[in-house]
Amino acid sequence: RWVWLVSLLAGGVVIPLVSSDYVLITGTQVLIYAIIAAGFTVTAGQAGVLALGQAGPIAIGAYTSALLTLYLPVSFWVGVPLAGLSAAVVASVLASPIWGVKGHYVSIATLGIGTVIVAIIRLVLPQGIYGIPAPKFGEVPLTSPIAFYLIDFAVLVVTLVVMWRLRASHLGKVIASVGSDEVAALASGVRVRDYKALAFAVSAFFAGIGGALLAHQYTYIDPTIFTMLMSLLVVTIVIMGGVSLPYGAVVGSIVLIGAMELLR
Repeated sequence: RWVWLVSLLAGGVVIPLVSSDYVLITGTQVLIYAIIAAGFTVTAGQAGVLALGQAGPIAIGAYTSALLTLYLPVSFWVGVPLAGLSAAVVASVLASPIWGVKGHYVSIATLGIGTVIVAIIRLVLPQGIYGIPAPKFGEVPLTSPIAFYLIDFAVLVVTLVVMWRLRASHLGKVIASVGSDEVAALASGVRVRDYKALAFAVSAFFAGIGGALLAHQYTYIDPTIFTMLMSLLVVTIVIMGGVSLPYGAVVGSIVLIGAMELLR
C-alpha cells in the first residue's frame, strides 16, 4: 500500500513540479505506452493469447478521436472514450474468426489483423491528418507538457484500477482459467472463444485510448507511425514487466521508453 502511495505522489506531484519540459514530454510517452501495455496484460497474461497486432487498435483510436474532434462538435473528453470503444468494436469484429485457432497461429493471425487495419487506413487517408486539436478545460486549451503529462497520468491511474478490479472479479478469474488451462476450462463449460474475444476487446479498448492520447499530443498522425515495430514494442514492454502484472507494464515502459530516451 505504501509503495502505491509513494508512486502516486512521485508520478502525479513530484515529477511535474521538478521536471523540465523534455522530461515531461518523455514522461507522456512512457505513460501512454504504459496504458496500452497494461490493457494488453488481459490478453497476454490472463487469457494466454500473445496478440501481436496492437498497432491496429492504436491506429483506430488515434484516427477516430482525431476525426471526431476535427470534423464534429466532439470534445477531447468525449472523443477519447469513443476512440477506445471504436477500437474495441472494430478489432473484435475483425478478430472474430481467429479464436478457434490455437498456439502461435493466433499470434500470427492478430499480427495480420493489425497490418490489415493500418493498410486500410493508408488507402483511405494516405496523407495523414493535421491540426488535431488539443484538449480544453472549459475554453482554456491544455497544450503545455505538464498538462498532457497530468492527463496521461490520470488515465493511467484509472487503467490500473480497472485492471486490478477486473483481475479480482469473477470475470477476471474466468478469463484467467482460460489462460491457465484451456482444456479444463472447456470441460467446465466455459465458452473459451468468447472469453478470449472479450479479453482482446478489453486490450483493444485501452490501445485505442492510448492511440487517441498520442494523436492529440502529436497534433498530426499518418499511417507510417503505426508499424509492426510499435506492436512489438508493446509486447516487449509487457514481457519485461511481467505478462500478468498490469503495474509491471509501467515498469517495462519506464525502462524501454523513458530510460532509453533519457540515456541518449
